[in-house]
Amino acid sequence: MHEALYSKYGFFNNEKVRSQKGGDFLTSPEVSEYFGKILNKWIQKNNLDLNITEFGSGTGSLIEQIDSENKFAVEISSTARGELSKKNIKNFESLENLTFRNSDLVFGNEVLDNIPCSVAIYKDNKWLEKIVTLENGGLSYDFVEARKETLDWIEVNQIKGDENIDIEIQTNIDIFLENIINKLSPKNILFFDYGFEQKDRGKRKYRSLIRTYKDHHLSVDPILEPGYVDITYDINFSSVIRKLKTLGYESSLFLQRDFLISNGFNEYFDNLQNKLLLSEGMENLKINSQLSGLKALIDSNGLGGFYCVEAKKI
Repeated sequence: MHEALYSKYGFFNNEKVRSQKGGDFLTSPEVSEYFGKILNKWIQKNNLDLNITEFGSGTGSLIEQIDSENKFAVEISSTARGELSKKNIKNFESLENLTFRNSDLVFGNEVLDNIPCSVAIYKDNKWLEKIVTLENGGLSYDFVEARKETLDWIEVNQIKGDENIDIEIQTNIDIFLENIINKLSPKNILFFDYGFEQKDRGKRKYRSLIRTYKDHHLSVDPILEPGYVDITYDINFSSVIRKLKTLGYESSLFLQRDFLISNGFNEYFDNLQNKLLLSEGMENLKINSQLSGLKALIDSNGLGGFYCVEAKKI
């Protein structure tokens, strides 16, 4: 997964900008600029201004809405960093390149789901790991005995074996959070993504939650077109919250819909509705489009059903 997404020939490292209408997928900030405006309102309400840092910034559609001179973008894609520079947003390739040591806020939207995971399956009363092998010039799947780090993650997250469910192992997300906190010691952490709570995993109808996207549609198996499709999976937010607790953070989990409504959604929506009544022609069409984008952000069957984990340093 790491090679297919982030290597020299990876999905995010070519000349095409992925998160836009002409790319392969849209996230909340591209669907509506008001996602960023509402986040900005939350930041202002909480008086956060020191080294506000976004991870997985893409082309900057979210961070450009943040009203602060002390904001920074971390983005691994050189193509996306080029777009960030055009917008005069200070950007870095990795956490290690940041020169400051403290932050009021670290945040990200749909970044956790692109942190490479491994896959464990439970068969014949033991845990195996799914691997990718090179055979006859092509890629195929195989299974090997699960590594100790995988077994440790399963045990600490109290995951029970079920032969009907694949488990996406999020050890790299744990490392990602550890590195951020060790480097920046942020007072607040905020991540938006699609996912689930561990108690609800059995309700999902899919054996595996790993999938690919291309041209705004679900695409092929990950090993069929490596480097040409986005590889993603649903986040186990119970695991994220558990890890943050061990790192000294108290977390709350919300639906994206509830977070947005609690932080100014209705004010923006009502204001646009009032403007719509007084508009005509192209202005009327523009406002209607903005209202449609806002509605999409809180659609319970779509973006509104995503999760938001908010964590504060204890």
